Amino acid sequence: MRNLYLRFFLSFWSAMLLVLTFTIFGVNWIDSEHYEKQRERQDELARQASGVLAGGGVDALRSWLVDELPMIFPDRMYVLDEHSHDLLDRSVPEPVLVSLGKRPYPNAPNAAAGKNQRGPDYMLLSQLVGANNDRYALSFIRDRGGRFGFLKTISAVALIGTLLAATFVCFLLARFLSAPIQHLRAATRSIASGNLSVHVKGAVGKRRDELAMLAVDFDAMAARLRTLLEARQQLLRDVSHELRSPLARLQIALGLARRPGANLTQEFDRIEQEAQRLDEMIGEILSLSRLDDPTPQVATESVSIEELLEVVCENARVEGDARGIRVALEAAEGMQVIGDRELLYRAVENVVRNAVRYSPSLGLVTVKASLSGQAVLIRVQDQGPGVPVALLQRIFEPFFRVSDARDRDSGGNGIGLAITARVVALQGGTVQAANDPDGGLIMEIRLPLVRPSEAALGDARA
Repeated sequence: MRNLYLRFFLSFWSAMLLVLTFTIFGVNWIDSEHYEKQRERQDELARQASGVLAGGGVDALRSWLVDELPMIFPDRMYVLDEHSHDLLDRSVPEPVLVSLGKRPYPNAPNAAAGKNQRGPDYMLLSQLVGANNDRYALSFIRDRGGRFGFLKTISAVALIGTLLAATFVCFLLARFLSAPIQHLRAATRSIASGNLSVHVKGAVGKRRDELAMLAVDFDAMAARLRTLLEARQQLLRDVSHELRSPLARLQIALGLARRPGANLTQEFDRIEQEAQRLDEMIGEILSLSRLDDPTPQVATESVSIEELLEVVCENARVEGDARGIRVALEAAEGMQVIGDRELLYRAVENVVRNAVRYSPSLGLVTVKASLSGQAVLIRVQDQGPGVPVALLQRIFEPFFRVSDARDRDSGGNGIGLAITARVVALQGGTVQAANDPDGGLIMEIRLPLVRPSEAALGDARA
């Protein structure tokens, strides 16, 4: 059965039917057990009555009957003589007379047909024989107002009523459970067809159960897919745009090299430079793509921040020496984090190299590392022009440039800080930018601090 609604409906309806069936069978079984006990009780009363009649005669039997009647209430017992008169002069019920052949059996051609049969509300026990060969009949009548008889009487009505109620309740319950799933199915089809603007939460109403939570998660998933798709499309547009520039310069250099009397050495150097820039850009795009993977492969090892920064700053000094830019490092000892050493190196290097690129000649780049609560704070400050406040958060977006002309002149392609942001987030940290009131840009990277025991564990995994 593929229809979830029918599954819900039939499951609940079958469960109700089984419960009701077992209840009716249970009531009938209890009633049967009660009937058997009554039969045994009646047999015992017949034996006692026979003994009393044989030993004391009719008067003794009449006294015994008076004493026993209160004990068997609400059931009733009659002792009849040969003329069908009760020994206590009570009115004898019609069914008793029918069973004794004193009245015609209802809907029967002959009265004897009802003899020794259990009627609708009485049971005929046996005959009693006195000392003078006098015969008496003892009849025991059950009270149909008892609880077992009542339950047995209403069992058919209860069955029909319960089935009708169960059908109605199961219909509503199955609809209540399956309706949100149908909305989710329709929304899933819309997403599969390319429509990522669907929302399910409004369709499920004001529910607050697990299905409502599923609808909220579904909407969040759709929004995330929409964001990722838009980001991927934007990335493709940006990559196409960025690749055109070095390719165009390569074509210009080739055209100049083909001219008569061209300086081939100079043009070949330009071609080599553009090819290297193109190769570097493609490498960074691939790195960014790998970092955007939902489950990127990241090494886990203990990384010394002091050693990492020393290597980064030493390489940055080589680049800054040509313009007289100094790179100063202040790092506390013993600070360690767990992460991928190569990725962390690239993340910090991108920030420091940016600071060197945008610093003026004879400027100063300061790199400081210190403890900040349970995190390591790496602070990089330059003396460059800074970034407009409205654009501080956007500098971590792929291919974003504050100024195309300035970034192209400095060799930037707008990918380095995007890689830094991805790597830091992957390591459980944060990165943010702010302008220094005295001039320059401040970049702060926070990475979770590792305790000595965790550092040892990280080394063991590595």
